[in-house]
Amino acid sequence: MDKEKIEKIVNKHRNEKSAILAILHEVQAEDNQLNAESLRYIALLLGVPYANVYGLATFYSAISTDKKGKTLVRACDGISCHINGGEEVIEALKSKLNIEVGQTTWDEAFGLEKVRCLGLCSISPNVSFNDKTYSNLDKEKILEILQKVMGDSK
Repeated sequence: MDKEKIEKIVNKHRNEKSAILAILHEVQAEDNQLNAESLRYIALLLGVPYANVYGLATFYSAISTDKKGKTLVRACDGISCHINGGEEVIEALKSKLNIEVGQTTWDEAFGLEKVRCLGLCSISPNVSFNDKTYSNLDKEKILEILQKVMGDSK
């Protein structure tokens, strides 16, 4: 990410060390990842050790040092979703996107992640596409939704 954009985000938080998580989230939102160069620059601007910034970036699952797709697909693999067919939904996503969990499509359009819970256990299985969550899914429903999202992302 361009250093000027990082500076703007850090300055918005008045270079407060206590705002590291917010800064990391905002930089990631701009660039879909937090690469080592960006993390080093954030550490430099805040005057904190790189190891501290890297540790935070790798501890929280909502933050990633890997390139994410433009559309982040989060498939729930919590107990309720798993029992109600979540694994079949995940397999359908993997097959259609031609990637494994934790990977991004070749064109960086989609990234696929497994998460522990999306908070909708009573209407599981659940999958979110960025900020929109779909429930009561099965293989056919998720493929219909994915097709629509793929069409919308063009």
